[in-house]
Order: sequence, then structure tokens, then C-alpha cells
Amino acid sequence: MNPLPKSILIFCAHEDDEGAWAGLTRAAVENHIPIHFVYFTGGDAGSCDRYYQHSCSPAEALNFGTLRMDETRAVLGHMGVPPDSIYFLGMPDGGSGEIWYHHADPAHPYLSVLLASDHAPYPNVFQPNLPYARESVVAAVKRLLMEFRPEVVVTAHPPAEGHVDHVVNNYFVVKALQEMVSSNELSPQSIKLYVDRVYNPKEIPSTPYRYSEHTLFVSGEVMALHQEAGWYYQSQGGNHAVGHIRDFDRLSRRIVYRQVLDWEEHQGWNSAP
Repeated sequence: MNPLPKSILIFCAHEDDEGAWAGLTRAAVENHIPIHFVYFTGGDAGSCDRYYQHSCSPAEALNFGTLRMDETRAVLGHMGVPPDSIYFLGMPDGGSGEIWYHHADPAHPYLSVLLASDHAPYPNVFQPNLPYARESVVAAVKRLLMEFRPEVVVTAHPPAEGHVDHVVNNYFVVKALQEMVSSNELSPQSIKLYVDRVYNPKEIPSTPYRYSEHTLFVSGEVMALHQEAGWYYQSQGGNHAVGHIRDFDRLSRRIVYRQVLDWEEHQGWNSAP
């Protein structure tokens, strides 16, 4: 038996980053546990040039990001998550590091060259015209945390260099949680923070946190559903996934993740690049 929380809020850097949590997602759906997803970036730089077969203009990048959001809705829909449980912030793909480290003040937001915008230009995002600034993004995360009051928060763990959107995904979420603790808006004991294990979080890069490791046991049927869902990401490789189909008996039956035990401590350790 898997111990399951009463509610879950999952933060992803890009459209297609939810896959690491397929087992938890399906467990929530099957047990009628409230689960919501938040995507920081629009994924507008991920394969845009390949999709259009030329360097993308700002309008094409905007269209491509919208397409990726639609694909995510289809993927999660296949897993049983309704569209009204999925939110997008519309940050620039690849720009999270600039926003976190160099553009804290909304009065001086980051200008995305690809999107030719310093605010979220997408329609139907959680906060239209969100300034590309750290304080604005953290405030949006706090609003989402206040609205859903999840028992479990899921975020990416800072991985290897070159994946700055994943690294900063974690930073935005943890900073929002820490600020809410400081203002007595929540207690550290009321929320558990989970991170994935795609990368070793104690070495790449090192962090000051303590962790406990957990295993979620899943059925072959759930992982087969997850494998099917990935085919909706046509913009990220078309039908290439068909060539990598795993037979049912070779699908994983367990997902290992880590819980951050002391996320409320060590404030400011990641404030410099």
C-alpha cells in the first residue's frame, strides 16, 4: 500500500516534465485526491526551430508555446487530470536563471529576446502579463499555494548545469514556502516537499538540505498509460517514441523520489549564481 497525501500541487519547469510523477498522478486520480499542476515556462524555445524548420520569430515562438501547453493538457487528460487543474505562468523557456539571479524587481523585468517581451504574453495563463521578475514569480507561487493549500508540494530538484529552468523551478517554490513560513501563513509541519531523482540532488549541485528517500509502487497498467500519454508530445519528437516502446513486463513498477526534510532552513544559500 502506498501512503497517499490528501492533496498535491506539482510544479514543472516545462511542458513534458510531469512524467517523473506519473505514478503519483494516477494514484491521486484513482483515489479522488485533489491534484493540480503548474508549469513555469511556456516551453517556447524547446524545438521551436525544428518545428518550423527555421529560426523562430516572436510570433512563432508564442504559437509554439501555446501548442506545447495544449499538448500538456492532452497528456494529463490521458492520465485523468482535467484541464481546469492545469495552470501555466508563461515564463520564457531558458530565461529562469536571468529572472532569479538578475531581475528581482518587477520594475526592471527580464526581456526575453525570443518572445520579444518582458512579461507573459500568453492568453489564458494564471496571471496575465506576469512580469518576468523574481518577486512577481514568487508572489504567483504563493497565490497558488494559498489557493490550493496542498499537503504535498512537488518540484524539480536542482540538477546538472545546463538545466537552469529546472534548478530555478525549485528555487522559486522553496522561496515562496519560506516566505509564507516567515509571515505565519503556513507551518513547516503542514507541507511535505518532494523532489524527483532524475539527478543526484546531493552532488549535482550540492545543496545544504537533508533528505529521506521513498518508493512509490505502481502497476504496469499505470506505466503503460503513462507511456501512451507521452505520444501526445508531437512537437518534442513526433512519433519517435514509437521506436522506444517498452513491453509491458519491462515497464517500471516503482518510482523513487526524495522528501526535503529541512526546506524551511538555509535561506539565501542559492541567491548567487
